[in-house]
Amino acid sequence: MKKTKGTAARAFCAAAMFTLVLTVLSCSMTSPDSGGSGGSGMRTEKLSRTRRTVNLGGITIGGKLYDKTGEVVIIPAGSVGKVAVTGDSSWSSYYSGNKAIYKGVFLKDRNVTLSPFIMSRYEVTQELYAEVLSGEPFVDTNPSGFRLGADAGEEPEKRPVEQITWYDAVYFCNVLTKKTMAESDCVYTITNIMRDTTTKRIVTATVTMDMSKKGYRLPTEAEWEYAARGGNPGAESWGNAYAGKQAGVTNINNVDVDANLEEFGWYKDNSRSKTHEVGKKTANSLGLYDMSGNVMEWCWDWYSKDAKDNDSAYTENGKVTNPAGAASGSNRVIRGGGWSYCADGCAVSYRIAGGNPDGLSNCLGFRLCRSALN
Repeated sequence: MKKTKGTAARAFCAAAMFTLVLTVLSCSMTSPDSGGSGGSGMRTEKLSRTRRTVNLGGITIGGKLYDKTGEVVIIPAGSVGKVAVTGDSSWSSYYSGNKAIYKGVFLKDRNVTLSPFIMSRYEVTQELYAEVLSGEPFVDTNPSGFRLGADAGEEPEKRPVEQITWYDAVYFCNVLTKKTMAESDCVYTITNIMRDTTTKRIVTATVTMDMSKKGYRLPTEAEWEYAARGGNPGAESWGNAYAGKQAGVTNINNVDVDANLEEFGWYKDNSRSKTHEVGKKTANSLGLYDMSGNVMEWCWDWYSKDAKDNDSAYTENGKVTNPAGAASGSNRVIRGGGWSYCADGCAVSYRIAGGNPDGLSNCLGFRLCRSALN
């Protein structure tokens, strides 16, 4: 896997103003209930325009409800006008704010509309990964590099799964959908699968996505960042450096930065060089854990550059609905930073371009998402 730019320790700060439009959509959707002896039971729930989030139960497979699998329905907020977010000029001298890798998806003069979506509160655990893929041929159900050596009070199998390729992640989403819903609900069509004969990881495949299906999938980059920022562009915490509520600022290299990462995430300065059980840090305002730190997270989008060779596919002005990245590329977007990252690499706006879809890292996992359909 390629090395990622900008992992040296540098200060981060949020500034600048821009216009953001996100539309509230009312919908009815199906969601898992905690009962059932086979897959997850399904119920239908009407979502109100005034409800920003709805908490759902966890994933049930074979009659067992798996811990650390709860979900949140996220209903994007309405038009908000000017919002303070990560900006153009408040970085240390080394990290110029002009570097697009720190600007994220929601840029000045870019109006974004997102449909309601459902996101897992936790990164996919080793336990869930092993259970879902048990019985699948030629699959390593325990790929993680951190299976032993968990801290006291932590359950090793509830650490995030890592050492999986992007192809492995989308394959998992389809298998989980088949076990808890139906094959016809699968979001991905995956063909031409090739596995490494030694690692058993998928190293190449042809993958297409249909977001009109209700099955499990990876989040788009826009969904990921919207959720990480707390889902409310009108809130002060939307402009925080990390995925959590404001916890005070500190001065680093003569720059005032949001200092809440210690409370909300596992990163280089507090991880003791390993992953940790998901959900041990404080959740962000949507109830999502580990959006900053622990392991990096695969997103659906291809990473691409604009016409000026900026490291962003999101520098265009105008309106866009449910953006899902470039049509093609060589790297998939990775978000959130991880246990080996310095603080700046865990920022909610930081776009990581090192994700060859066949790459492996013990600092790279994923989180589940679903479309909240009518």
